[in-house]
Amino acid sequence: MEKKLDLRVQKTYKALLRSLYDLLCEKSFDDITVTELCDRAETRKATFYKHFGDKRELFTFMVKEMQRTAREDNQISYDEEKPWSYYAGVFRYFLNFLDQNEQFVSKILDSSALHTLLDLMSEQIEADLRSHMNEDQARGVSLPTEANMLAVTYTGAMVYCGRWWISHNKPLDKEVVIAQFSRLFMKL
Repeated sequence: MEKKLDLRVQKTYKALLRSLYDLLCEKSFDDITVTELCDRAETRKATFYKHFGDKRELFTFMVKEMQRTAREDNQISYDEEKPWSYYAGVFRYFLNFLDQNEQFVSKILDSSALHTLLDLMSEQIEADLRSHMNEDQARGVSLPTEANMLAVTYTGAMVYCGRWWISHNKPLDKEVVIAQFSRLFMKL
């Protein structure tokens, strides 16, 4: 909720977001109704529709809020002598997000909201990577290929590796996954 909103609107958004998150921890996105969301949030349906077109729009808003909060809470540090450390940090941040929201993410993996979640997360990761790669190039770091192509490639690898890790019940320790994934970036 980046822009300054009226206190009543902020309370409504918080209630709806909390209700959606809690419901997603209990059941599939496809099984959640706007009526159920509003009942749990103690919000009228008219109020819901004043702010959101449907539950998918609320879900999109929720994911963007989660990403914004996570970015604020998890500044990614790195060693300029080891440019790859930033990219490993982005992957760590992504796995931490999946790990901390495992129940929520697991319910999304089996629903029609999966592609929305993957697209939103991919867009943000790709933008962060592209921005940092451009900064690296400005500092004289040589990239193995064009920054836009590299950002898309690494984003896809991160998102699908994270999806595999969480959907297979974390078959490897998170630190092992991060270390193995980091080897992909060590060429930078």
